[in-house]
Amino acid sequence: MTSIDAQKLAHLLASAQDRSGSTAARGRFYEDVLDYLFSNIPGCQTQRNSLNRFISEEVDLSISNFREKDGLRMLPEIFLVECKNWSAPVDSSTVSFFAQKVRHRGCSLGVLVAANGVTGDPVQMTSSFHQASLELSGGIKLLLVTSDDLSKISTVGEFVTLLHKRFLDLHCAGTFTLA
Repeated sequence: MTSIDAQKLAHLLASAQDRSGSTAARGRFYEDVLDYLFSNIPGCQTQRNSLNRFISEEVDLSISNFREKDGLRMLPEIFLVECKNWSAPVDSSTVSFFAQKVRHRGCSLGVLVAANGVTGDPVQMTSSFHQASLELSGGIKLLLVTSDDLSKISTVGEFVTLLHKRFLDLHCAGTFTLA
């Protein structure tokens, strides 16, 4: 399995969290973090900032997944990643809009990387958690990853395990989880 450079990952995360940089620069660094991690998973290839023909929806990362050994065997062949390096939790309308992008691109899975999580309560399934549950019932699967999750990653295997666990938890809980 490909190894990651822990110093490079830490530098990218620190740059994404550095409030002295512009919002756009912090957003690009956040995308760099995810591009770096997904690119190092066996069988994964990334494409950045894909704009649809109508110039109405941009996708931060599109992932092709060849489901290689030690890779993302549980996840579909193509899925989308949305990076939200916001200082506040992501709201339910943003979750809904991301799910719409996933649907419009003919995908079944989207990974929402929200620096500070999402709004609502996972037990009561309110706000963003409710929206993720509604999307799941319609066939769109949404995984949630936070900056806290990313800061604990030291190997590609840990990232793969995190994504597989979130995928299983999604089906078990009926909404995205941080377990």
